[in-house]
Amino acid sequence: MSNNQLQTGKDDCSRIVVGQSPYDAEDKRYNYEGYQFTRPAFIVSDKAANSNLITLTRVLDKIVGPKQAESYITNYDSQKIVTDLTTNGVYLANIKDDLEKLLSLAICGNQKIKFLLFGSKAIDAFKNIKPQNNIEIYTYPHPSPRNNGIYRAIDSGKKSKYNKREYSTPKEIKKDFTIKELNVEPSVPYTENNTKTDIE
Repeated sequence: MSNNQLQTGKDDCSRIVVGQSPYDAEDKRYNYEGYQFTRPAFIVSDKAANSNLITLTRVLDKIVGPKQAESYITNYDSQKIVTDLTTNGVYLANIKDDLEKLLSLAICGNQKIKFLLFGSKAIDAFKNIKPQNNIEIYTYPHPSPRNNGIYRAIDSGKKSKYNKREYSTPKEIKKDFTIKELNVEPSVPYTENNTKTDIE
């Protein structure tokens, strides 16, 4: 895959949010035909959208801000989320599925790409990739509820380091990674599984 295939946002940058691995449960995974990567990481299938969505909420918060993230979760539609993000040059990938492609994009460096790496395995996979003129790398604790302690400590701004690992600060991500103005169509409430979701 060459990075000239990636769409860009209004700032002429592509953004790639990198996780560790797909959900264990097959019915929770969302597969998007024609997607640039194996599947959109962190996105939950509509069928499983009545389950705990804290992880996805935290990821979307860093990409589009809390207000738009809450709107996406409340009116859950996996296809719309992925389509909106792709339209704005945002991609979601896992290192377990697409490590070679991700590293190739980071090394190539002929297009502006901002990477947000969630969790130690994604961060470690990029340890030999150095930021350069067209490549920016941000790091954050994995957003899983199992990681609540460290995630909340970093997210509150009380800490930027945990177990000798230094993370990007919430202010850095908000300033340099979060999309300020998302180009989207109006949301239509998702009603097929219109159950209350867990938003933190």
